Formats: sequence, structure tokens, C-alpha cells
Amino acid sequence: MFLKKISISGYKNFNEDFTIRFSQGLNVLVGENGVGKSSIIDAIRLILSEDEYGRSGISQKDFHTPFVKDPVYSNKIKIVANFENLSEREATAFLPWRDGKRTARLSLVVDNTQNNRGRYDRKMWGGVSQSNPYEKELVDLINCIYLPPLRDAEAKLREGRGSRLARLILNLNKEEILKAKVEGKTLAMVEKVNAFNEAIVNDEKEAIHRANKLIKNSLEAAIGSVFGQDTRIQFSETNINRIVENLRLFFFPQIVPNGQVITFRSLEENSLGYNNLIYLATVLAELKNSKEIDLDQGFLKILLIEEPEAHLHPQLQIKLLKYLQSETENSNIQIIVTTHSAVLASAVSIESVIHLALGNNRMTISTPLRDCGLSVSSQAFLTRWLDVTKSTLLFSKGVILVEGIAEAMVMPELAKRVIKNYNLKSQNAVPKNLEEQGISVINLNGIFFNHFMQLFCNINSGTPLALSIPLKCVGITDADPEKTAKPTIENSGKGKNSALNLIKTIEKSDNCRLFSNLKTFEYDLAIEGGNLKPMIDCFLEVLETNGRIRKEYELHANTDWSNADPQKRAEIALDLLNKIEDNKGEFAQKLAESLSNENVNFEIPKYIEDAIYWVCEMKHA
Repeated sequence: MFLKKISISGYKNFNEDFTIRFSQGLNVLVGENGVGKSSIIDAIRLILSEDEYGRSGISQKDFHTPFVKDPVYSNKIKIVANFENLSEREATAFLPWRDGKRTARLSLVVDNTQNNRGRYDRKMWGGVSQSNPYEKELVDLINCIYLPPLRDAEAKLREGRGSRLARLILNLNKEEILKAKVEGKTLAMVEKVNAFNEAIVNDEKEAIHRANKLIKNSLEAAIGSVFGQDTRIQFSETNINRIVENLRLFFFPQIVPNGQVITFRSLEENSLGYNNLIYLATVLAELKNSKEIDLDQGFLKILLIEEPEAHLHPQLQIKLLKYLQSETENSNIQIIVTTHSAVLASAVSIESVIHLALGNNRMTISTPLRDCGLSVSSQAFLTRWLDVTKSTLLFSKGVILVEGIAEAMVMPELAKRVIKNYNLKSQNAVPKNLEEQGISVINLNGIFFNHFMQLFCNINSGTPLALSIPLKCVGITDADPEKTAKPTIENSGKGKNSALNLIKTIEKSDNCRLFSNLKTFEYDLAIEGGNLKPMIDCFLEVLETNGRIRKEYELHANTDWSNADPQKRAEIALDLLNKIEDNKGEFAQKLAESLSNENVNFEIPKYIEDAIYWVCEMKHA
């Protein structure tokens, strides 16, 4: 049994019906800020009566309010949770909730009307009919635990009522506690604590014994034996609940071999990151101990974690997520995680990632990447290649895919110029650079556009119902004709790049476009207008020799290329391309630095301008 989907309307971010589908194991919710990741977690907590939400009421701010003048709150909140893959035993237990042989449904409605106690009444029911009675005992069979983003791990692990340690120990002793209660016996742990207390209290050599005697005598002397009370200093009350509530967790900064005696330290001395890990380990221990054969322990186990990356360095983030993924497979726990970490997004399988984005009218759109129609090869490729850099596309408002490091470094500067020219002519100005627009430039280190673009448009016609991330995605790719070719606008020739076939395939899609040039990125920049001048200046800066090549290019640097014969420009552009072949990265860095100076004249090739216009959603005049 697992939570297959949840539908939400009228609640926080979600006005009209919003549905998100989960997988049985690990689910990682990604996307920019404000798309509703936390609201989804809160909706799950609300309908499953997770600890805090099971006790607290709903406030006015929980009802959806649109971002308009004189907004009106939604008239009701509705949340519907659908469960699938019920076992025979679960199907029997959750019979009142079932809407199919192996499926179940739980619904919650809260009307935006306060009762005479100032609260919003909830109506909950299982199954398809609102007339079905609500049985809290069935909700209690679902063990749902929530870890907030700004969690105080130290406080949660501290002794006292509600301590996670107390819950874990009580759960581990549940059978023994029940057996002792039925047989009218004292629990073994309580007997041991009693014996310890008696040994300390009755030892006349101990200060505790002497202190007890002094307090008792002073109290009796003050108010007499008739009105007096007795007192006793000891280490714990002698019932199991009070004993476990007084337990504390300590740490040591490395794994200690069995039998080695060391001094453990208080969690106050530990780092925030490691305390978070200890807290998470304690929660997982509690969930893993839930036995399916024990009805009281629950069937479905759900762990909700917001921003597990908090206070963790990248290596620990990756190890943590890998561990969580293994726990979903080995311990039958469904885990739903929200994150802003590109490190975590890069470490998890594509099947686990659910992308959230704002569509038209600020409506949230959910896209599980497993439903994007990825071929087996594309899924394997993306899982392997979505490193920290590439995974930033999951947190962007738009994406520019490029072949190499040169394009990745220079494109942001070219985009600034395109956007500046557009804003000078347009009445609908847009933010002045890609960063402010939330658009990421992703270096593919190759021509793998078909793998990445499948996330944004349905390339694979074999899966017509495939979903797509609703963001603009544009690629720029080289034509790659013969190595010796010197194409010009007047004589373009033909490229051999296999990615060119994708241009026609996706040209009618809503979200994707692919643009190409005459030869390569650097070559096409060089043949445009007078661009050879600043590019040669950059080449001379990275050139390490002072011989014939430098003298030759110093002459080229003093040539007016803007009015030169196109074929002559093509010859020098090809020669320049060959000379920077082994040093493209440093050359691109110098060129990007040069282009950041607005006084440097530089003309943008049309295919790059078209790509910027597409991804920034700018309209040609």
C-alpha cells in the first residue's frame, strides 16, 4: 500500500484542482521557490492527521487567496488522498475506504465558515461516498512522520514528553509492556531502575542519601508530621513512560569499536548537520520498527522531509539521499522529500524526481520525470549525466542547452546584448540578463539534446501521453560540416551533425526549439560583421608564443573586418578556430570578459538571437 496521488483545491497555493502523483519508494520534489512544495507536504500532513496537524486547527490563512486586488478566500478546502497496491490484508482493513479491489480513497473537506468556538469544522470520509463514516482508527494505521526544514534536532532528541527517543523506546518495548500489564508484573526495565534507585538512596555513604535525610528532617521540623510530606531524590520516576522521557542521546565524533570505553558528549557540542542526521536516523529507526503483522503499528509508513540538505556538505547530502533510497527499497517506507539542492537532485534516480513549476495564472503544474516518455537509453543517460551543473535545469524558469564550455561561458554575455537591444525597441521590457530571468545555461559536453529535450517536449512519438516540464527549453548546436569547410551566409553548405534532425521534429512543440549555425560556435561568431577584431585581441592574450603567428595576427587585429570580403573573413575565422582548438576554455573566458565591456562592438549571429528570443519569450517586431 502506498500514497499514489493527492488532489488539492482551495488550500494555500492551490485554487483549482491540483493533482500530484507519487511513486511507491522515494519521491524528490524539485522546482523554484513559491511553486507549492511545502503546501503539498502540509496537505499530506493535514489529511493523515500527522502529529502537529492532527492536534492543531486550520486558520484563515490556509484558505487559498489569489494575488489580485481585493482577494477573496476560497470557500472551502478539499484534499483527496488515493492509495494503491493494497495487499489482501490491507484491502480488508481499509474496506470502508476502498474504491476498487486494491485501491482506497480518503477525503477531507473544510468549509470556510467558523463555528461558535471560532474553529473550522472538518468533514472526513473514506471511499467514494461522503455518507461513509469516518473511522480515526484507520488513519492511525498509517504511520506518517514529518521533519520540518528548519528542524531543531537537538530539541527533538532532548528528554521530555514528545521526545523522539521516548517514542522509539516505547515502540521497541510495546509487546513487553502489554505482556507485563496483562500479567500484572513489573517491566524488567522498571525493576532495574528501581534497584538502581534503591542502591543509591539507601547507601549511607552517598550524598544523595544524606541530602534526602536532611530535607525530610527539615520539612518535618518546619510543619510537623501531621501536615508534612515526604520527599526523595532519585534518578527517575519508576514507570516506563517517565523513565524513557528522561533518556538523553549523546554522541562521539566517530564510530567506536565494540568494547572500547570512551566519553560520549552532549548534542549541544555537536554540529547542526550531524545532529540532523542523528535525528533522521532516530525517526527511521522508529518507522523501520513498525511491524506489518502488528495492526497497532500501522500498515503504510510515510516519511515527509523538507530540505534534508540543511547544514550538510555535498558528500553527506549524496550519502544521505542514497541511504534514503535504499530504505524505501529495504524497509517498505514511502519517503517524500522537498529540496532546493542541485546536489540532491543530481544524486537521485530520474524515476524519483517530481518537477513543480508555475504555469499560466500562477497555477502549479506537477511533472514526474518518470512520466516524460523517456526511452530506456535516455533514462539511463540522464540518471548518469544529471550532475550538479546540469541538474540546475530542474530549478530554472527556462533552459539553454549548449554543446561545450565555450558556449556556456560566452552565452550569458551574448544574451545581455540581445536583451538590451530588445528592451531599447520594445514597450514590454524584460529583465536585463539570463540570471534575473531565472534561465540556466547547461553545458551538455556533447550533442545529447534528444535526451534532455525529452523532458520538455514529447520527442518520442511512441508515447503520445507523455508529460513535459512546462518550461521553455532551447538548444544551440553546431552544423559541423567538413573540417576544412569555410561556409558563409551566401554559401552555407551542409552540416553532418546528427542533432540537426531534431530541429524539424520539435519545431511545432510548445516548449522546445533547436537552432544551428553554419559551422561551429566560435567560427560563426568570427564571420559576423567586425567580430574578428575583438576575437583576435582575445586570442593574442592567450597566445603563449612571440613568433610568426603573433606577428601575423597582430596585423589581422589592425584590419577593418566589418567591410572585408566574406570569404576572406571565413578564411581567417577557420584559421583562428584551428589555432584555439586546444585552448578553447581559456579563449572563451577571455572573450566573455571582453564582451562584458559594453564599449566593445560585437554583432550577434541570428541563430543565437533567435534562441535568446525564444527562451526569454520575447517577440520579434
